[in-house]
Amino acid sequence: MLDLSTKSAYATRAVYELARAWNKEIKKMTLKEIVEKQSVPSDYMEKLLFRLKKSGVVKTIRGKNGGYVLSKPPKDIKVSDIVLALENPIKRLNCIESGKDLERCKGFSECSIKYVWEEAYNAMVGVFSKYTFQDLVDMEKTGSGLEI
Repeated sequence: MLDLSTKSAYATRAVYELARAWNKEIKKMTLKEIVEKQSVPSDYMEKLLFRLKKSGVVKTIRGKNGGYVLSKPPKDIKVSDIVLALENPIKRLNCIESGKDLERCKGFSECSIKYVWEEAYNAMVGVFSKYTFQDLVDMEKTGSGLEI
């Protein structure tokens, strides 16, 4: 299934808050500030920020005035960077991807549905790759955005 977990949702919200702080020249935020702004469980967010640190998206600042900061400007971080860091690879159907833990279905060779799933997967990754976190901050500032 082409679904995303709460990991991606919460992590993108955290990076979005850090992008907003970057644009206000505050740059860094504490775990507590991120959690309060986004209403996300603290222990879960801490684990996600650790994963984002490992993937090079955020850096930690130690000490009394420490916190989290983006490792590069928001214009250089795409939504796909976050999603792929946490859902890597995004859950794909066995018919699209095979590997040591996956077996392709028995009807793979004659099935044409796999092309629809592959197209849907590519479209989803394409949309996530289209937007940077600076784009999201700018949408907020101008009140423009996607109609939902």
